[in-house]
Amino acid sequence: MTAADPTIKTVPEGYSSVSPWIISRDTGALLAFITQAFGAREIDRLVGEDGTIGHAEARIGDSVVLAFDSRPDWPATPAFLRVYVDDADAALAASVAAGAVVVSEMDNSAWGDRGCRVQDPLGNLWWVMSHMEDVSEEEAASRWAQPGYLAGMEYAIDSLNSHMTGRASGSVPVPELVLNMAAKPRANGVRAVPEGYRSVEPWIITRDTAGLLDFMTAAFGAHEAFRVPMDDGSIGHAEARIGDSNVLAFDSRPDWPETPAFLRLYVDDGDATFAAALAAGATAVTNMTELFWGDRVGRVRDPFGNLWWIQCRVAELTEEEAYERAARPEFVRAMEYVTGATIVPPVHE
Repeated sequence: MTAADPTIKTVPEGYSSVSPWIISRDTGALLAFITQAFGAREIDRLVGEDGTIGHAEARIGDSVVLAFDSRPDWPATPAFLRVYVDDADAALAASVAAGAVVVSEMDNSAWGDRGCRVQDPLGNLWWVMSHMEDVSEEEAASRWAQPGYLAGMEYAIDSLNSHMTGRASGSVPVPELVLNMAAKPRANGVRAVPEGYRSVEPWIITRDTAGLLDFMTAAFGAHEAFRVPMDDGSIGHAEARIGDSNVLAFDSRPDWPETPAFLRLYVDDGDATFAAALAAGATAVTNMTELFWGDRVGRVRDPFGNLWWIQCRVAELTEEEAYERAARPEFVRAMEYVTGATIVPPVHE
């Protein structure tokens, strides 16, 4: 329940605490891709007078993906997302048919997932996964000694590095052990989305995942689930829970480009969270502002370059009430303020 009104749910019905934003050159094409590849269902699309899409939403499974068109002078800002589907092999085929490029081929993980990576036509990278079996920590640890699982992990690391450094797709050969790794039937009673996770969750690739975890804990009350340290001291995988959602993260390599993430976060008390984020080292991009549809919204950029939309529901409105408020001068000024802010630094020639 929100601090502003205990009768209002913190997270609006049908949404989650954390949702990824995808800033794209062509949001219409993005929506078409995720519909064909992942069975997404478009919820909303707001088109401006210039024909660009200012806001769009689509549902994939139990999750909502948010998107809008970038501006001509903004740099490319690819998103990194994990999507759990019922049949990863079918989703891979559908993705390629929809114009995606394979970044890493399908294989089976030691922890019971089957998955691959694809880059969509807009440049976003998707980890396409399906959960096939529930595996204990002891069983997963023992599998790492098996050549097939070890080869798969090494291939996954090398192929991602190749992609992030701009080398051609397919420059990393696929090990025979991976190519020959057949899909296992899903075990009885096992859900395609593992317990405690959501259909779509954001990856944050950062220079300092340990610092990011500390920031999310201090700013947003995140609970770190685990981190996997690598031999060189970097973090190869980490997860933290905020509300009903998970945020996934890992350390980038020195020769990888900067890849800021864009995320919406619903909280109980937006002003308190905004203040906590600034105290934890974030910088304000737009101050907390009530908008016509009943949310109070502020944006902050964390110390690692990621942009967070901090939102708190302060009024439950009918569609008619929201449209009536949209015409009021105070809400017109509020929208002009938040839409006029520079959220992505432009490219300077």
